[in-house]
Amino acid sequence: MGFSEAKAVVVAALHEGNFEHEARDALAEKNLLAVGDVDANEVAALVLKTRSEDYRESPHHWDESVMVHTFTPTVREERWYIKVYFVETDGDDWKAMSISVHRARN
Repeated sequence: MGFSEAKAVVVAALHEGNFEHEARDALAEKNLLAVGDVDANEVAALVLKTRSEDYRESPHHWDESVMVHTFTPTVREERWYIKVYFVETDGDDWKAMSISVHRARN
């Protein structure tokens, strides 16, 4: 799955409410979506503003067969960091697993 497909899948998952949050330390600091500081529509808008040069994919640290998609758009001079991976559900549907949604530190 490359940039365009990952972008489309994560935006669709956010609009459909088809996402979960990965449990982690420092949740309030690292996942603003999980704690309600931003909503799914706001995150989808950020992902839509991501350019291909602000995207990368890499294997997840605990399972290298799972690809993690990182979007780092700059919106209103503020850099964002959005990190997700996908798990397949029944059929061809994907569920987005939110790892991080936060403002990037300089």
